Amino acid sequence: MSPREMTGHTCPPRDAAPARAPLRRASGRRARVLVVDHPGGARSVLAAVLRGAGYHVVLVASGPAALAELERQGADVLLTDLYMPEMSGWDLTRLVRARGIASTRGWPLCVGLYSAVLSGVSRAQLARARVDFAITKPGDPEAILEAVERALAWAEVA
Repeated sequence: MSPREMTGHTCPPRDAAPARAPLRRASGRRARVLVVDHPGGARSVLAAVLRGAGYHVVLVASGPAALAELERQGADVLLTDLYMPEMSGWDLTRLVRARGIASTRGWPLCVGLYSAVLSGVSRAQLARARVDFAITKPGDPEAILEAVERALAWAEVA
């Protein structure tokens, strides 16, 4: 299943204006993205893509560190690896949703899964876990940005 199929949303036409600038301007500040992944190289690559698009990116290496950062500073998007040693992305998502953690803007926190192994993950599983999108690691930079932008747009109108 492709990253676009995993989101459950239709993609805008290729010639459509990118959503990045209007989303950041509408809020008056850059969206804060918390990236959770235990291998440092994967975090760095993802951070470079997101920072290149103008997002404020914070990197942590584990689920417990992500929970602490969400409590301390919050985020607008939580992008977590699915398989991590201390706490899986599923478990992290479950705890975030159970605690009712909102975004720094007061909207629902956008949660995305980022994994090299998504072939066995269904839309039903994502919906049950209240995951907003899933993307394949390492992933196409445009697909990653599209998924994040779409999740932020949906959160804004939710």
